[in-house]
Amino acid sequence: MNIILSTCLSLLFFIVSSHAFAEMDHVTKSDVDFIHYKAQLEPNFKTQSVSGKVAIEFTPQVEKVRQLTFSAKYKNIYSVKLAGINIPYVIEGDVLKVTFQQALLADKRYVLTVEYRSIPKRGMKFFDDHLFSVYHTKNWLVSHDVIADKASFELFLTHDKLLTSVGNGKLIAKKAQSNGKVISHWRQESDIPVYTFGFALGEFRHVTQTYKNSVVSYLFRQQVKSGLTSQKVDNIFKDVPDMIEFFERKSGFSLPNNSYRYVVVEGYMAQEAAGFSLVGEQYAHTVLDDKDENWFIAHELAHEWWGNSITCANFSHFWLNEGLVQFLVAAYKQQRFGETAYKKELKLAIARVDRAVAKGKIAPVAFRHQIEEKHINRTMAYSKGTLIFYMLRNKLGEKVFWRALKQYSINNRQRSVTTDDLRSAFEKASEEDLSTFFNRWVYGEEVPKLTL
Repeated sequence: MNIILSTCLSLLFFIVSSHAFAEMDHVTKSDVDFIHYKAQLEPNFKTQSVSGKVAIEFTPQVEKVRQLTFSAKYKNIYSVKLAGINIPYVIEGDVLKVTFQQALLADKRYVLTVEYRSIPKRGMKFFDDHLFSVYHTKNWLVSHDVIADKASFELFLTHDKLLTSVGNGKLIAKKAQSNGKVISHWRQESDIPVYTFGFALGEFRHVTQTYKNSVVSYLFRQQVKSGLTSQKVDNIFKDVPDMIEFFERKSGFSLPNNSYRYVVVEGYMAQEAAGFSLVGEQYAHTVLDDKDENWFIAHELAHEWWGNSITCANFSHFWLNEGLVQFLVAAYKQQRFGETAYKKELKLAIARVDRAVAKGKIAPVAFRHQIEEKHINRTMAYSKGTLIFYMLRNKLGEKVFWRALKQYSINNRQRSVTTDDLRSAFEKASEEDLSTFFNRWVYGEEVPKLTL
């Protein structure tokens, strides 16, 4: 008995020691925690601009912070104030640098207010009857592009009273103004990634669905412009309750805020925000022709769990946002439409990877060191990432794989994660050392050769 116990302890020590000394994912910690953004904005359809001010609440995490930087791209900055007092700032290229005369105190809350006007050539799209913000938030709001940073968001949007607004969180109030306009007050109380801040505004009609305790709304333009009717919208989005049930079951937690909105806009668009997504009319019409082509509806919805709630800690782990969601879309289609639909999605991923390889565009899916967004190989992050989850599923088996994914999701809800967090959850569920698998397929450049 003592020999067996000694052997087990030695094995345990070996496993713990090997992981303790293994190379780990690197994450640079920020010196500042941005807590809350409060924006008072008014879009202008004619000039395709947005103007107003944003109050940014933050707390230094270290002593002697003397400067903050934000994106100034596409913006004119009119004033910067700390606690209502003007402070010095400079614009260098696309960067707003705010300098404090005295070092800020660690763990103390401050509020910085910036008045500005933005003409976002990227970051917002304007049409004659509607507009909407798109990735990146920093292009229309004074903010930054740290993908892991999460904060609450409050938006006071001034607009024509005949238009309907959509924002993050809940619509708290609509206050009429003497000039015929209204101010729509949207509030997102729980922290969300800054890149998921957003809004839409337009002449929208809407259809509402209820699923258990969740309410899902579909906003669309009038038929003469969009070719859509309430009945067609019902048909396009009829699988959404089933999608919610699937993602809740696989993640282990409910749809955040128990609400969601799809805003159907002109052209081709598939963009998630927190609590809503933008989908193009052209994509919507494809579902009327082929119900199997609802991938974009499932993809953007899935980001409410993986991407918005569970967010990659930096761009080195972007595949945890996108590769996982693309795989889950395939898994959902397997449940909804069968094995052929599942394999079709995987074959599309294989084809995309093969095209990238043929062009010499090969890269790891994740990196131990931090990379910038511009260095992401999106084909590898999305499509090879999809195939890695497919291989993990086959390697571990159905019960272990889905148990591991649920545990990963529950443990990291409202957190920022790296690939190590995913690997750790799957190792714990499977009781296997997966370091060789991850080093080869995730951190390595090798591309799997799969036959489906």
